[in-house]
Amino acid sequence: MPRTVYSPEHCLQYLEQYASKEIFAIGLILGQMTDARENVIHLARTPEEKGSEIGIESNYGLDKSEIAKNLSSVSEAWIADHARHVTRMLPGGMFVQGIFVTSDEDVFEDPNCFSKLRSTLNHIYKGLSINEYMFGNCPYSNERLILHMSTSTKVLTCKSLEVGGLNKNTTLKPVEWKFSPKALSWQRLDCYYEFDEIYPVIVKNSGVSVKNQFQQILESAHKIIESSVMFIDGELKDGSESLDQLIKKKKTKTNTKLTQNEAPKSMHVSLFVPYENTLPETVEYLECEGSIHFSGVVSSSVFIYPKATVKEAIAAVKQDIVRSLASRFTMHCDALIDDNLLPEEKICFNEPPRRVLVPVGSLYLCDYLFPGEAPAEALLSVRELLDLKITETDVICDVETPAGAQIFVFLEIILLNHITYSLYKQFSRT
Repeated sequence: MPRTVYSPEHCLQYLEQYASKEIFAIGLILGQMTDARENVIHLARTPEEKGSEIGIESNYGLDKSEIAKNLSSVSEAWIADHARHVTRMLPGGMFVQGIFVTSDEDVFEDPNCFSKLRSTLNHIYKGLSINEYMFGNCPYSNERLILHMSTSTKVLTCKSLEVGGLNKNTTLKPVEWKFSPKALSWQRLDCYYEFDEIYPVIVKNSGVSVKNQFQQILESAHKIIESSVMFIDGELKDGSESLDQLIKKKKTKTNTKLTQNEAPKSMHVSLFVPYENTLPETVEYLECEGSIHFSGVVSSSVFIYPKATVKEAIAAVKQDIVRSLASRFTMHCDALIDDNLLPEEKICFNEPPRRVLVPVGSLYLCDYLFPGEAPAEALLSVRELLDLKITETDVICDVETPAGAQIFVFLEIILLNHITYSLYKQFSRT
């Protein structure tokens, strides 16, 4: 039985706008895979290659561009870099599912085209595997989609190909691509997760590496979040239940009906990290020169196919929080002039970018704004990376408060003289 993928009709119109003008285009397929169904949410054309170097953050947005006219002139590294940037904008549970192409070439029959597509997909896979905390690759399958629309015949064909790993199987598998005339109704899950941690710092002669400190925080946050228990609307749910079953049970209890056109209300998610039953048998003492106070709130909005299970929803929420942290830390470190904080700097305040929401169809993706940036900055990212035009009023900026008004995600390093810390395994978080 072939793999079936569902997509909104605007994706067909998106492809036709290039195919009708006989324009070569290549880009990313964004979507979500659950046991119940695989849904594509958006197609994002890869921007024209900028500058002479590939994979550098600043390349996006430069004026100089090189227009690719066919597959042979496409840079695999450039498309992989596009996938890395777009993954930061995806909520948990959403992934780059493959690539699309509009061209007059028969990409599945031409050996050179097929080799190029396979190489591109493997570049994307490897690029998204570098940072495990970005959850760049879909954990449920190593098969990626290739969607092609012929600019001459306007025929649409989709196949899948296995990428990554040691398996060198290059067999193409047929995929049935279905367009849905009605917009898909998504179940939204909202969560606010608060961090308030103290970490020890050991200062070397070269100073303190902000990147290394962020990496330690990220590793710790990932362990804590993975060990947490998720409550939906204040209740612990069975992981095998589907989300729409929870909605029906709730409606039955309240004797109210959900009309056909009424969108399901958002579900509130809480993550709890339980106390350990006993204190650790031994306490480790560490001589250090300072501390990191990591404090703030991460806003999470995840969109799940309603027939997905609670277990899948839990995984998506946890992925979203960790992916959001990893995205901010990477962007913040890339923007630093000097990664090292010198020992004579007694107090240093670091504020990674905050999250904003941007609409894509009937759901929201996200972007990040640095301190002092206006919503207009998000419009540039959306246009460049998602090939979408939205207005400044469409950007939802109040999901997280800037640090100037209220403490948000920041890193404060206080350098003192030989403070002794007692390090315990874990503590609770609500």
